[in-house]
Amino acid sequence: MTELIGGLTQVRDGLSLIAFLSLVVLFALRTPKVPALISRMLRTVPPQEVSALLRRFMTLGFVAFLASASLAVLAQALNQFTEPGVLTIEDLRSELAAADASDADKLQIEALYRLAMEKLNQRDFDAAIGALQKSIAAIPTLTAQEMLVHLYRLKGDADAEAKAWAAAVGMARERRDRLAMVRLDRIGAPGAARVDADGEQDLIGTSRQLPDGGDAFESAVELSPGLYGCARDDHCHWRWFRQYLRSGQSLAVRFRSPPAGGLAGVSVYDTNGKLVAAAGDGANAMRGNAGPRSSIYEVSWVAPSSGWYFLSTHADRGTVLRVRVN
Repeated sequence: MTELIGGLTQVRDGLSLIAFLSLVVLFALRTPKVPALISRMLRTVPPQEVSALLRRFMTLGFVAFLASASLAVLAQALNQFTEPGVLTIEDLRSELAAADASDADKLQIEALYRLAMEKLNQRDFDAAIGALQKSIAAIPTLTAQEMLVHLYRLKGDADAEAKAWAAAVGMARERRDRLAMVRLDRIGAPGAARVDADGEQDLIGTSRQLPDGGDAFESAVELSPGLYGCARDDHCHWRWFRQYLRSGQSLAVRFRSPPAGGLAGVSVYDTNGKLVAAAGDGANAMRGNAGPRSSIYEVSWVAPSSGWYFLSTHADRGTVLRVRVN
């Protein structure tokens, strides 16, 4: 069952396309000219028989369309629920509702989880991990255990991540939580072959041209995760982009200043336009005050609530950026 759920999360786009094409074909076959056209092509088959065959085909096709569309919707829902890092305080509350503990203890666990999220936004990994460990020690929850895996990975502590991941998998199996098992499988077992998020070559490779972007929050352009390069003759200053984050998801931008020297900076703003994080050269920095050439910076932010978050670039030609959402 776990493998089936995991497989469905990977085929959603193809099924959506099949469902759409099936609907197009069904509407095309409803036109009265189609039976006559096919009959003329076959010549020996009466139009009435062609119409009967087409009606049968349309019925079966419509059933297939409904099945494909339903499966596509189910796959998209499963993909959302099994995406790593989407667990929120609401998930914790749902889990605590079934726990055998007093209301006071449950409120304390919620407070510790909120504290961990706040410390994570401040990049204080040790304090965030400590809060989650206290939470798990008081009332073991799968929500806190999965977030602990995420924190250890951000911190770069592979040994602790492996232990936390194994504990989370054991808890998910004990509770027969299939969705949690798929989430943990998508995270990947620590130590398994995977691209290191902070690897030595994550800013090396074929990059796409950074889009033009907007000139304000209201005109910000959605920016998908990936590797981008600023190759514009007029540079990439005050380009505005946006990214939708669910509560608990993190937005990270790692970037390298131009090899020939120049400005490179990125700022992150919350859902209301408040500056919450920045790295590299300041937005008002002059080229004469730019940092060393080929310097690497990173800025990240963990969303305390769901919504559109914004980032702006102030970078010269030759800057390379890697955008991630976890």
